[in-house]
Amino acid sequence: MTDQQSDGDLRNEIIIATSRVAYFHNIAGPGAGICGVCCGPAPESGICSTCLTTRETLFGATCDHTFFLAYADGYNPGGRTQSVQTMRNYKANPAPQRSVDDVQLLTFTTTWIHDDCMRAAEGGEWDVATFVPSRTSRTGPHPVTGIARNVARLANDDPASGGKYQIKRVLMECGPVNVSRVANAARFAVPDAARPLIEGKRVLLVDDTWTTGTSLQSAAAALKAAGAAAVTGLCVARWLSWNWAPEASLLEKVTVDAFDPFSCIAGTHKCRLIPHRP
Repeated sequence: MTDQQSDGDLRNEIIIATSRVAYFHNIAGPGAGICGVCCGPAPESGICSTCLTTRETLFGATCDHTFFLAYADGYNPGGRTQSVQTMRNYKANPAPQRSVDDVQLLTFTTTWIHDDCMRAAEGGEWDVATFVPSRTSRTGPHPVTGIARNVARLANDDPASGGKYQIKRVLMECGPVNVSRVANAARFAVPDAARPLIEGKRVLLVDDTWTTGTSLQSAAAALKAAGAAAVTGLCVARWLSWNWAPEASLLEKVTVDAFDPFSCIAGTHKCRLIPHRP
């Protein structure tokens, strides 16, 4: 993204570039029938039963805000979709470069366009960034580090890009509880050495995929137990399943139109390159 390009030229360039990830689907809402936490189907109350249960289990110590870049549609009757394939493949070891590139392209472009949208929704800046750790043994960096590095605000803050490194990076650890898909803050931990960086700060917590949200919300609870003032969850993909009727109904709506990178992910419509939006 360069200052020398006109808005129209840059917009067209983004549309062309993101056509390669058009197999993802735009996030719906906020609004009636959409969960205000996970962007999945919900009753008119605004929060789905899964997110309510997770919040209660973690005594309210969940993310203050959550943002999703796109939907991935699982268990499609026509076979495995490209969105599912990409989100599985990008963290394979070794991973197909195309899948890695697609996830990072989606991450950087969408968070660049909607950075001010997230700011408006949150009403503040991130002091610290981290990601949800994994217990899976592997060589080399965790795949989510590539996602975190491509969140536009973090990429622009990187000294390698001329940034001032104002957002501190912290590594979380796996905790003593080793049970997947359960909301429990003890699944994750903040190292003692990192606690001074966390205490009283606003933290960005990055993950690749949200299915039930228990991993990201458990990590958020661990951050709050370590003293974080606020936690923002950012997930690349919100996984929906054609096998569950409420999610299938939502998928029928969001899969009609082509993916639009300029569709606001925060509902505040401060999107870059769209001057006609308030």
